[in-house]
Amino acid sequence: MDNMDAPDTVLAAFSRLLPRIAEEGGEAETIAETALARSLAKAAEISQAQADIAVALVRRWLQALAMLEPRRLAEGEWAFVSFPAHLLARSLLNGLGTPNFRLLEPGFWDSSDYRVDKQRILLKQAEELRATQPPGLVPIRRVWVAWTWLALDGRFLLVRREDPVQHRAGSKGQFVFPGGKVSPQDLPDLPLSARLDFFDPNQPANADIAAHAFRAALLREIHEELDIQPSDLAATTTVLAPIRYVALEGAKSTFSATEYWIQPFKLKLSDAGKTALLCCLAAYPERFDWFTSDELATGTNADGAKAFVDAINNAPPLDAGNFAVSIGLAKPFRDAITFPGTIEEPFAVGITGRERPVRVALSVDEVATLNWFAAVRRHEPVAQLADGISVASCSGWVLVDNDDLFARLKLLSARLDEGGLSLLDFHERAVRLNVSEEVHYSPFLMSLGVDDEKRGKAFKLMLHRREIHSPLGTAAEHRVTASLPEKLGIAIYSLMHGDPGPALDDFDTVKRMQRDIRATLDDIGLRVLIRQVDGVPELTVRPK
Repeated sequence: MDNMDAPDTVLAAFSRLLPRIAEEGGEAETIAETALARSLAKAAEISQAQADIAVALVRRWLQALAMLEPRRLAEGEWAFVSFPAHLLARSLLNGLGTPNFRLLEPGFWDSSDYRVDKQRILLKQAEELRATQPPGLVPIRRVWVAWTWLALDGRFLLVRREDPVQHRAGSKGQFVFPGGKVSPQDLPDLPLSARLDFFDPNQPANADIAAHAFRAALLREIHEELDIQPSDLAATTTVLAPIRYVALEGAKSTFSATEYWIQPFKLKLSDAGKTALLCCLAAYPERFDWFTSDELATGTNADGAKAFVDAINNAPPLDAGNFAVSIGLAKPFRDAITFPGTIEEPFAVGITGRERPVRVALSVDEVATLNWFAAVRRHEPVAQLADGISVASCSGWVLVDNDDLFARLKLLSARLDEGGLSLLDFHERAVRLNVSEEVHYSPFLMSLGVDDEKRGKAFKLMLHRREIHSPLGTAAEHRVTASLPEKLGIAIYSLMHGDPGPALDDFDTVKRMQRDIRATLDDIGLRVLIRQVDGVPELTVRPK
C-alpha cells in the first residue's frame, strides 16, 4: 500500500515515532534519523525513499521552530530541547493529519486593522530570522516607487508615511519624499501574468513598463498628497536612473525583505500648481515635515522627525537649490536685516558691525506685521490667526484670503519699496517676507537674565523674545538658554548690574567670545548681545 497518497496517515504515524522526553527531570530519548526513517516506512506502509523525504521535511519544520537539539542533530540524531517542544511537535503532526486543523484562526490574513499587528509580528520574526541565514537578504517582495525631490526655503519637503503607527516596531522613519508606490492601476494594459511578473522579485525588472508606471504613479500620488493636478505641472523630469534598494521594510503587515526600485523626479510647477502646493501646506500641516540636505543624510531633522530615505545614502548629497520651487515675483533681498521694534527705530541693514540705518515711516501695526512675518520666515510657531489668514507649513508663505488685510499689505509693500527695502513678495494671494539672508529682531522685543551658578565660575544666559501681536496673527514667545564662558559670563553679569569694567578690560576677547553663543543668538533672532557705544560696552538687550 502506498500511503503517500494519504499524507494524514503518514503524519499521524510520524507523531507516534518521535523521540520522547520526560515531563520532569529532563530525561530524553535520542533516535538516529536513519532509524526514524526506517520505522516510518514500516509504520506508514510507504517506501523507504518516501519515508526519507518525509523525515527530511519534518526535520526542517521542527528546526525552523527551534525544537530539536542542534548538537544531536548535527550527529544525525533527533532529540527534543524540552518537554513543551516535544508536545508541540506531536500536536502539529497530529493536527496536520486532520483536514480541518488550523494554526491560525480563519480570516487571520484578512486586511482588518485589528489583525495588522499580529500579521506583522509573524512576518517580521520570520523575515528577520531568514535574513541572518545564508544567502542573506533575498527579496520576496518588489516595490516600485516614484519620488519627487522638491525644496522650499533651502529645505526638502517630506510627507508622512502611510503607516498610521509612527513608531511601529521595525519602521525606519515617519517621513518620505512626496510620491509613492506604483499600483496595478498605474501599469499599461497587460496580461495578468505580465502584471504579476512586474511585482515579482524572481522575474527580471522590465524598464519599459517601469517608465510608464513611474510617471503614472507620480501624477497620481502628487495629486493625492500635494493636491497638485497633473495639468498644474509645467514639466516632470527624471533624476538619475532608478535606484535599487533592498531592505527589511514594509508598512503595516507587508514587512519583509523588499526590493525597491525608486525613480526620483524633478517638478516644474505652473502658477496654479504653486498655489495648490501652498494651499495644501496650509490646510494639512500635520502631513508634512522639512529636512535640510544634512538632515537627510542623518535621517533626523532639528525637530526629531525621522525620514526613511536610506535609498539615497550612497548617492551624493542633494542640493536643495537644484530642486527649489520658485514662487514669487521679486528678487530676494540679500542683506542681513534687523527689523524695528518700535515706530521710532530704523531698520538695520548689512553686515553686523557695519549696519546702515534705513528709516521708513511705519505704523505700530505695520511694525508688528513685519516682525510677525519674520517669525513665519524663521519657521517659528504662530497662532490666533485672523480670519482669512493661513500659513503654508514651514515655507515662509502666508495665504491672505482677506481683502482688507491684503490691501494693507500691498500698501505696506509699496512704502517699503519706496524706502529701498523690497521686503514683501507676492504670489497671487500669498505673501512672504522676501529675504535670503539673516533675519533679526530688534533688541526692544527681548529681555535677558543671567544666573551666577557657581560664584563667578559658571553662568547661564536666558533670553526671552516676547509675543508678537499683529493684525494677521500672533507669534508665540520664544525663550532660549545657554551656558556662558567664564569671562563672557562675568562681563554680561557685570553689565547687567551697571559695571562695564570687566567687559571694557578686554573687549576684543569679549566680542570674540560672543561667537561661542552664536547658535543661541541665531535661535532667538538677536544680531549681537554686547556692543560698544562711544567706546563703552553695553548690552543691546535690557535685563529683566
